[in-house]
Amino acid sequence: MPDITVIKGGKVIFPDRVKENDIIIKDGIIECTDHSGEIPECAEIIDANNMYVAPGFAEIHIHGGGGYDFMDCTDEAFEKISEIHRNHGVTSMLPTAVSCGADDLTELFDVYRRVIQKKTKTRFLGIHLEGPFISDAMRGAQNPRHIRKPSEYETDKLMECGGDIIKMCTAAPELDGAEYMAEAMKKHNITLSVGHSNGTFGDIEKAMRMGFRHITHLYSNTPGIRKINQTVYAGIPEAAYYFDEMHIELIGDGHHVPAEVLRLALKLKGADKINITSDAMRAAGTDVKDSYLGEIKPENRVIIEDGVAKLPDRSYFAGSIATGDVMLKWLVNKCEISICDAVKMLSLSPAAVVGEDKNIGSIEKGKLADILLIDESLDVKKVIIGQKNAS
Repeated sequence: MPDITVIKGGKVIFPDRVKENDIIIKDGIIECTDHSGEIPECAEIIDANNMYVAPGFAEIHIHGGGGYDFMDCTDEAFEKISEIHRNHGVTSMLPTAVSCGADDLTELFDVYRRVIQKKTKTRFLGIHLEGPFISDAMRGAQNPRHIRKPSEYETDKLMECGGDIIKMCTAAPELDGAEYMAEAMKKHNITLSVGHSNGTFGDIEKAMRMGFRHITHLYSNTPGIRKINQTVYAGIPEAAYYFDEMHIELIGDGHHVPAEVLRLALKLKGADKINITSDAMRAAGTDVKDSYLGEIKPENRVIIEDGVAKLPDRSYFAGSIATGDVMLKWLVNKCEISICDAVKMLSLSPAAVVGEDKNIGSIEKGKLADILLIDESLDVKKVIIGQKNAS
């Protein structure tokens, strides 16, 4: 007997429209998005009256939450982080590492492999390496002690121990050794993203020939037009908009990027090429005033002030404390964009960046039934992952 669920009476958010439809889920897969006939007697019925029915959010850049960071390298950290963000709409994620030592990465890989053997509610799609191969000049809040160029030796070792689970790598393509690193990662189908880079337009053009197709948190440590030795160069934002095939990521907490910039990006790139991320650190979902970016060490201390994480000297932001529903509200209420575009940038667009859009990211027949019920205030009220109630 198949396991059947019917979500009835909701306003379904499709990529291009909102429509009142009934949805049938069969054995964890979306079977029908416009059911109008009789409901099978064995079906569980979920009443979505006066609710939006949306695809679960896909978070491809997330460090922590609930007081935990993935760099804690514990099963508990994975469980607690995924739980706090799942309750706010994130059904799939890439646990994200900051710049660290090779041994720390190996430990993270070991924990990831152990965790995915369990029946986790949240879908873990792979690891995102945000460093260590980044520009020291654009390191932001990352620990300078761990920033380095990508040597052939370290690249080979990294692919040997993590090539099967690394899904995305943020790096500065202007660094010596980046070309070898990019070639090695492409062989493992790893998404290459420009980030924490001091590159110029020319560097990004070269990076695209190397296989880079994404920019991590545009406007955060991605400098634009500037003078270098009295010559003016275009920078990363200019390249992001010039190259149609380049996808961009914007932090959607309402602090890192002004609403006007989000609207500009949407006008120039379209929702298909923009993914909204939290870049959340361990203080997300808490009310603490002091926290840490990465491991709990004195040199990694940050403060939480004005709704965002900062270095203690306030020289840089240090990640956000946002969750999925916070970002949805910012997009719709503050940026004044359509709920279809907002949801797409939180679900389908990030899924596409890492090649998962055939499985998740929209409410479509044949896709995994990762579905949210969202009320008119844009609060997430129910989370369904593969037919099972996860909230």
